[in-house]
Amino acid sequence: MTEQTSITFKITATPIVDIERLAQEWRALENLSGNHSFFLSWHWIGTWLRCLPTGLKPMVMHIVTDSQIVGLAILVCSMTPILKIFSLSQIVVNATGNPALDNIAIEYNGFLAAREMQDDIAEAGLNWLLQGGVPNQAVHLAGIDKHLSGIALAAANANRRQARLINGLPAPFVDLASIRNSGGHYLTHLSRNSRQSLRRSLRYYETGGPLEYHTAKSSDEALVLFDELEKAHTIYWQSRGRPGAFAHPHFRQFHTELITAAFSGNHIEMAQISAGGTPIGYLYNFIWRNSVYAYQSGFHYTTDKQARPGYVSHYLAIQSALGQGRNIYDFMAGERQHKSSLSTGEQNLIWLQLRRPTLTVRLEKCVKSLLGAFKNR
Repeated sequence: MTEQTSITFKITATPIVDIERLAQEWRALENLSGNHSFFLSWHWIGTWLRCLPTGLKPMVMHIVTDSQIVGLAILVCSMTPILKIFSLSQIVVNATGNPALDNIAIEYNGFLAAREMQDDIAEAGLNWLLQGGVPNQAVHLAGIDKHLSGIALAAANANRRQARLINGLPAPFVDLASIRNSGGHYLTHLSRNSRQSLRRSLRYYETGGPLEYHTAKSSDEALVLFDELEKAHTIYWQSRGRPGAFAHPHFRQFHTELITAAFSGNHIEMAQISAGGTPIGYLYNFIWRNSVYAYQSGFHYTTDKQARPGYVSHYLAIQSALGQGRNIYDFMAGERQHKSSLSTGEQNLIWLQLRRPTLTVRLEKCVKSLLGAFKNR
C-alpha cells in the first residue's frame, strides 16, 4: 500500500491502531493547514472515529514528503449496491458508506492538507486510490466542494474511471465580511420580499415580548438545549411523515460527544431563541476559523403564517455573528426557503462515486439507457 509519486509524495494507508497518536498527527497538521472546514478538524474526525461500531476497521491515509506528514484522510472499506442485486467494493473518504452512520452528514469534505499544497495533495491522494493503492472498484467522496470535484473528475478521467453524480445540493451562505465592509445593514442585502416577510415575523413575535438570542454558557447547558432542539425537530418532521435526523441512535451519540469535546474550545454555539421568555426555536452551530456553520435546528411552529420561527432565529444568529466579527454564516447544503431568502451567496456541494467500468457498471449504464429510451417513447 505504498507508492512514490512523481512529485515525491509517499502515500500509505494503514489500520488505525493508536487513536491518540493519530490525534497528535491530525492536530499538528491542522496547525500547518490552510482554510479547511470544521468537518476536517479533529473535533469532528476524532469524535466520529470514537463513535464508530467496533466492527468497522477504518484506515488512516498518510501523505508524506521530506519525512513530514502533509496530508491525512480516513478511509473506510465498504460495499455499495448496484442494480439492487449486485455490489461494488468501495473506499469512502472520511465517511462509512452506511446511510445510518453517515446521517451525521459530513460537508466540505476532502483531504486535510498542508497550506498551499491542497490541490497537489488532493490530486496525489485521489490518483493513488484510483490506481488501487487500496484495492477498490469505487471511490466515494461525500459533500465535497466544486473545486475538489473538478480535481476528482480530472483524476477519474486520467484513470479511466466512470464518475457517477450521486447528489448535488446548493449551500447558501451570508457573506458577513462583505456586509460589514459595506457599512450597511444586513437587511439591505436581501430582496424586498424577504425583508418584508422577515419584518412581519419580527413584529409578530415582538407582540409577545422582546426577542432574545441566548447561547449556552457551558457544555452542560448546551446538552440541555440540544435535548430541547431534538424534541422540536422531531415533532416537526414526524408531523410531515418523516422520522427526522434523530431517528438513528448514532446521530445523538455522536453529537453528545462532539458537544462535550468541542464546547470548551468555543467551537459549539447552542442557542435558544425566545420571545418574551417563550422559546420559539433552537440552533446548533459550529464555529470554526471565523465561520459559522448552521448545522441543525428545531423550531416551534404555529398555524399563523406570520410566525416564521426559522427566519427569525437565523436572522438573530446572523446579527449575533456580525456583532462578533465573523466572516461567513453558512447555511450548509439543502434547499429550504429560509436559506435562499436570507443568504447573500451560494456554492454547491457534491457527492461523487468514481467507479471502475466493470461489467456490472456497464450493465447498469445499458439498463438506464434502455429505461430512458422506453420513457421517451
